[in-house]
Amino acid sequence: MGRDKAWTVEAVAERLGVTPRTLHYYEEMGLIPNVQRTPGGHRLYDEETIERIEHILRLKDALGYSLQEIRSILSTEDQLRTYRERIREGREPEHNLHMLEESVRLLEDVLQHIDEKMAKLAAMREQYLDRLARIRARLDREALHRSLDKPIDSEGQ
Repeated sequence: MGRDKAWTVEAVAERLGVTPRTLHYYEEMGLIPNVQRTPGGHRLYDEETIERIEHILRLKDALGYSLQEIRSILSTEDQLRTYRERIREGREPEHNLHMLEESVRLLEDVLQHIDEKMAKLAAMREQYLDRLARIRARLDREALHRSLDKPIDSEGQ
């Protein structure tokens, strides 16, 4: 597929496994830019916007980020992209050091946020593993208790 292809809301929703309402909501919230419209007002999505939606879904599903947290991350990524473009184009060379330092700060913030999420998930996982171990031990004790209470039949079985 060419990168210049325009996708309908229905096609994007089916491709990504979301509802058209979700796509509209992401646009309303500013998570994705306002999309192109047909003369009849129907939304058309380009590949870059679809990739951004896929990224939003990964942040939401894989890391459990709220849409507000995702907005913050996307804002950081947009700012980093702007810095990268300015540096690449050689614009404002006197500000390159500042932009690079700010890029480091922004990325450190994102990584800290991810580390905090991972620590919370690890703690939650440990709680569930502990709970599972207790239930399995109880199940084993119950099974042993039942086997000891069972009468042995005449053939010793």
